[in-house]
Formats: sequence, C-alpha cells, structure tokens
Amino acid sequence: MRLRQKHVSKEENGHTLPFDLFDEIFSRLSAKTIARCRCVSKLWSSILHRPHFTDRFLKISSARPQLLFTFKLNGKCLFFSSPQPLNPDENLSLIATNHHMCFRTRTGSCGINAPIRGLLCTENVWLKDGYNGLKAMVYNPSTGQSITLPKVRTRRDEAITYLGYDPINKQVKVLWMSLCSRLRNAKEHQVLTVGVRNLSWRKIECSLPHYPLSAGICINGVLYYIADRNKTTPKPRFPKPYTVVCFDALSEKFTFINQALDNKVERCSTLINYTGKLGVLRHDNYFDRNTTNLELWVLDDIEKHKWLIKIHVFPPLWRNLVPYTRLNIVGMTDNGEFVFSAAVLRDAFYIIYYNVEKNTIVRVEIQGIGPVSRQEIYTFIDHVEDIKRM
Repeated sequence: MRLRQKHVSKEENGHTLPFDLFDEIFSRLSAKTIARCRCVSKLWSSILHRPHFTDRFLKISSARPQLLFTFKLNGKCLFFSSPQPLNPDENLSLIATNHHMCFRTRTGSCGINAPIRGLLCTENVWLKDGYNGLKAMVYNPSTGQSITLPKVRTRRDEAITYLGYDPINKQVKVLWMSLCSRLRNAKEHQVLTVGVRNLSWRKIECSLPHYPLSAGICINGVLYYIADRNKTTPKPRFPKPYTVVCFDALSEKFTFINQALDNKVERCSTLINYTGKLGVLRHDNYFDRNTTNLELWVLDDIEKHKWLIKIHVFPPLWRNLVPYTRLNIVGMTDNGEFVFSAAVLRDAFYIIYYNVEKNTIVRVEIQGIGPVSRQEIYTFIDHVEDIKRM
C-alpha cells in the first residue's frame, strides 16, 4: 500500500495520521461533530465521506442507540434525540436532549413511521402539486438532510407510506399506498428504493385489498402492519377481522397472517420487535397508572402462523412511578425492557422502563424539549446516526 493511502497527507493538513487511527477517532464522534469536521478541508471531507468510514460509523452508532422524539409545533415537525440508556436503574433520573432539525407540514398531519437505519419518511404528509401527483419526503435527523421523492401519479390527496429495509442488499425502501384508490384496485401499491442514483416508483402486485390501521415495524427484512382485510372505505369504523400484513423488502411480495387473529389483534394494538420476532401488544389505546398488566402475543413461527401469549403483571411500584398522564408503549430494548413514553408533552416529560426479568420500574425525565405543553409526541427507540449522503 502506498504511503499516501496509509496516512493523511502532511502537506494538506500539517500532520501525518494513519487512516486506521483517523477512522478510530472520528467514528466515535457525534454526527453533528462529523459534519463540522467535513468543513475543515477538502481532504477531511473526502475521508469522512468514504463508504468505509460511513459504514464503520453506522456500526458503532448501532451499539449506542438513541431515543428519538418528534412533535408538531407552529406548523412544523421538530426532531430531538437523547442517549438511550443501555441499563437503566433507579440512579438514572434525567437525560438531556439535542435538537436536530424541523420541517414544515400541512395542518393536522405529522405522522412519522419508526426510523430505519437513521432515516424517516413522512407517513401521510404529502405535498400536493395540482393534479400532477403527490410528493413525500425522506429525512435524516442526524445530518439535517432531506430529499423529495418523485411524484406519484394519482389524484388522491391522502396516502400512507412505510419504510422497510432489505438486509441482503442493504437497501432502504419506501412502500406507498393511496388511502382511497388502493382498496378498489389491488395493484395500486408502489415501492421505491432510497439511495440509488435514479429514484423511481415501481408498481407491485398485492393479491388482497386491505386498509392499513397501524404503524409499521420492520424486523429481519420483513415489514409488518395491521390491516382490515374486508373494508374498502375509511368509514364506518372498522370491525373485525383484522390481519397482519407482511411485506418482504427483498422480494417485494406480500403475505398475510390470518389464522386465529381475531383473539390477538385489536385496531389499537401496537407492534414491537420482541427479540427478533413480531410482538403484538393488546391494550385499550394507551397505558396509565391504573393499568395492571401487559398482554403480549409473539409470532413464534411465521410459516405456521404459530403464536405464543405472554402476560406480565406490573409490580406495585408501577402505580407510584407512573405520572398522571397517558403512556404509549414504544418498543422493547435488547435487554428485555419495555419502554413507555408520555403521549403528550407537559411540563415534565418521562420515559418509563419496565424490566421483565427483574420486574422493576425505572422512570427517567427527559429535559431540553420544552417549553412546550399539550403537544402530541412520537417517541422511538433504537435510533442510530447515519452520516451517509442520501
């Protein structure tokens, strides 16, 4: 290997530094610091944009996941993040947040799906461009970058999008469906691959018309969401039966889990990643200090549609630590802790950790978001910083 490939040039930045050491040091910095360092010189910018470095940064970032918060204020959606404690205990009382970016949104909409590899896509915040089509946006809160996706040729004002990840080809994909037209025509689904040179929508087949009811979650390359498989319009309110839709991000094919779901899936159920398997949490819209237990159905065998039920009874400390507010369950950590977040911002904003194995409750106050009050907030766990250019 030539010397110029092993070291940062002395002539260009005044010192010699092995590339391996350079990567080791800079991959441990935050995304905001990396952005500043890219402005130091053309050489540094070139090094910090190398695929080898950005892949290393993402790998290390995945080992230090973050909490991501977003809410709407004055016609904008704002993004904040904070470190996600790996082993929360009673000594952890508060965490500070960092502000990332904001974007304008139309009245009444700020639906955001869970981030995938540091990227988010608006769920139903579409920009109308006359009758020529609709546009959606993909965001990277860590870098502040956003891209406008190509128009979708439709006259419909509303649509829903989901993000999926193909781990084989390492590609993030956007699944698009029109909230009205897709139910009359099972071929209305379209998909787009993020990060390729020429962004374009591809029509894909779907054998069963359905109406999505829940946020999506991608586990091991499969995007899951709850849907009504009988209704063809948003009204009246949706009765059972419901189904779990599975979209394979690699093959771009749909499958449906229908067997005995009526006793497991409600319209307000929450989907989580339960140690690499799909978990369906049944609850009455939200949790609060009067909730006594947590009922979880785990998809143990996706081929045989086999489910396991797990019921966890909260310890008495739950009622003492949970504030007088509504809680949403936002996921489960790799350490087996269910994470709850206040559904609405108030003077004090809390995250609750429930450790199943230890049967313990830890409450953590999140500071730095306010002063904001009575704003609905979305909270996500396991957010990672990705510094690749979109």
